[in-house]
Formats: sequence, C-alpha cells, structure tokens
Amino acid sequence: MKKKIDLSIKKNSKSFYFAGLFLPSEIFNNCSVLYSFCRMVDDISDKKIKNKKEKLKKIINSINKNINFNNINSKNIYNLIKKDLIQTDCLLELLKGMLIDTKKVHFINISNLINYSYLVAGTVGIMMAKILGNKNIYAFRYAVDLGIAMQLTNIMRDILEDARMGRVYLPKSWIKVKAKDILNQNTKTRIKLIRATDKLFILSNKYYESAFKGLAFLPLKSRFTILLALLVYKRIGENIINKNYTNLYKREIVSLIEKLFCLAKAIFILLFNLKLHFKKYNHDHSLHLTLSNNSYLKKKLYE
Repeated sequence: MKKKIDLSIKKNSKSFYFAGLFLPSEIFNNCSVLYSFCRMVDDISDKKIKNKKEKLKKIINSINKNINFNNINSKNIYNLIKKDLIQTDCLLELLKGMLIDTKKVHFINISNLINYSYLVAGTVGIMMAKILGNKNIYAFRYAVDLGIAMQLTNIMRDILEDARMGRVYLPKSWIKVKAKDILNQNTKTRIKLIRATDKLFILSNKYYESAFKGLAFLPLKSRFTILLALLVYKRIGENIINKNYTNLYKREIVSLIEKLFCLAKAIFILLFNLKLHFKKYNHDHSLHLTLSNNSYLKKKLYE
C-alpha cells in the first residue's frame, strides 16, 4: 500500500513526519490519523474561538456515547477504536488534558506539570505504542515517559507562545512569574527563566532516558523510528541550551542537517548499542509517583 502524505503532520510536526517516513505504510497512516485528531483538539483549545470548552465537551460526549460525527478526524479516530488500536478511556484522558488549556494556566508545582504532561502527551504515547505494535503491558510505562519528555520539551520551546495565550506551565515552586513578565522580560526575569529552562531540560532528560529503555519492546522497524523521533525531539532542548536559551526570544527548530545527523546516530545506535534490543523490566517508579491513581495508566496498565 502506498504511503499517504498527511499534510497536517507534514506541516505541523516536521520532526515526527521525518521519523515516520521510515515506518511501514499502514502504521504510518494510523499514526497520522491519531496525530490529526490530536492536532484538531489542540487547535480547538489553542485558537481564539468561542465556546472552545463546549466544543471539546461535545467531542467527549460523542466518544462516551459512541456517536460518529461527520468530522473526518472524528471518523478516522473511530476507525482506530473499532480496530482496537487505541483505547477510548485513554482518548478521553487526552481530552481531559485539552480542557485544562481552555483557560489560563499557571501550575503550582512539578506534580501539576507532570500530570498535565501525562494527560496531553503520555496518553498519546500509550496509544502510539499500541499502533506501533507493542503487545507488552509493561512497555506502556516507557511509552508514557516518552510522551511526557516530549511535552516538557514543547513547554520549554514554547514559553513565549504560551505566555501570549496567558499560560505559564513553569511551576510556581520553580519561578514566580506572570505571563506578561515573560513577554516583557527584564534582566531579573530572564535569569529566572534561564534557571527554569535548565530545570525543564534536566527533568525532560530523565524521562527521555527512561523512554529509551522501553524501545526494545517495539518491533524493529517501529523501534528505529521512535528512536529517531526521540533523538530529533531531544535535540530541540539541546539546541535551546547550547544556543544560549533561544526559547526566550524565538521558537527553536531542528534543521535538516541536524535531522540527518540524528538519523546517522540512530543507525549507529541500532547497529552497535545492544541496550536498545534487550527488554528491561526495571522502570523507575518515581517517574510516575505523582500521577493520579485513577489514571488510565495506573488503573488499566499497571500490573
């Protein structure tokens, strides 16, 4: 089957699109369906539109009642549910996270930050892992960690963009700053933001390291693709730090040359790093310690 080009994922997530090109066609297309749905609900929560909370609740209600809306993204996501490739409860948690973004956000502590990252991205990690062929229930712990790591990178990269929408994802326990302070930085605020960026970077790396340990649970082709996606996304954070905190004045990207470097590195790791190919049942439970016991992960996937 010919690989379909999903314009949404190609335009809005160049990093994952680049990595996804190495997936088998059917898996790539299923990943694209999930991405397009996530993009749709994310746009609802982000854009300046009326009744965004009601629109999201309408989607939640349709999923709860198994109503197939006419929207193409909703239709396609239902097909994945029918094929048992994604889990309804997990999808509902994703939408619960999107509802948080319909209002101004300012987290109090790291627990708030990690729980939010689980809802909007860890859940996607669970669904993506199943689409990619994971059959081991233990592996979903690592899939959640990759989602959380990528979301922390997003938050690091999009500090300015989020502040324009009245959102401060940086915990108050780290930094006491308002959205307007981020947009109108003085020297004192900039120093605080640099320290907070460093903390985000260190925290994200803990989750990236855990996610790497779980790649062995994926089939070989999927394993390579997610390794590449991990390396490319991790590079965003590395660029921010190495280029003197570019997140404080622009949106950092990974260039094509850097992506090709990550590709070469992924091939080298695939061929010569044996750790990539051995399953590890020693997940660091402290990474999920603050997650709600009522979460899909802990209620359904923890043994």
